[in-house]
Amino acid sequence: MRLVKYLSTSGIASRRASERIIAQGRVSVNGLVITDPALSVSETDTVICDGIPVKPVPSDKLIYIAFNKPAGVVSTMQLGDEEGVPLTDFVDLKVRLYPIGRLDRDSSGLILLTNDGELTHRLTHPSHKIEKEYSMRINRPIAQQDFRRLKRGIKVEGRAVEIDKIIFRKGGKILITIHEGRKRILRRLFQELGYRVVQLKRNRIGPMRLGKLSLGRWRHLTKDEIATLKSL
Repeated sequence: MRLVKYLSTSGIASRRASERIIAQGRVSVNGLVITDPALSVSETDTVICDGIPVKPVPSDKLIYIAFNKPAGVVSTMQLGDEEGVPLTDFVDLKVRLYPIGRLDRDSSGLILLTNDGELTHRLTHPSHKIEKEYSMRINRPIAQQDFRRLKRGIKVEGRAVEIDKIIFRKGGKILITIHEGRKRILRRLFQELGYRVVQLKRNRIGPMRLGKLSLGRWRHLTKDEIATLKSL
């Protein structure tokens, strides 16, 4: 398999993040530093990342978790330069996991966590157009002309944000479904219109709903839920 896939199936990082790790010269294969993510490797090769040998995670060791992220928690397993509380303060299984579908620090709601790099790639790659549903509130009711502008399409950094479904309610409340995952995209979208997002919560990723999972709590996905996600 390609080196980038080897890393992602080893639970090191998502496929996109693995590409960056390889480009930074942090991976060696059989003693040689490799910067080509397409290099073909097998389980007989010695692959080392940041000084630690890595191997693909066996299928019986794969973990899939749904977490209801509170505001103030960052969507990383360790903080780095970000301020806030890391996910490991809530989900600490002594296994390297990474999030499917990040949320900014000020947002809450559904995050999926796994060490299945292939599923992460499948659910986050733009070409697969996996829907994500959010409930949100802006600082004032939206004007009719701005509603029409949203319907026509608003560009953020030169590219239109595709809205799959949007429902406006009283008091600036909105239910919106999109399938892209650019950083803080909903906040930036409404900022383009002159509004400020006061509250943002993700209810759904693909077929997976937050349901009755309490804020700050997590659970393992069922076999049926995992099968459904893999079938997308």
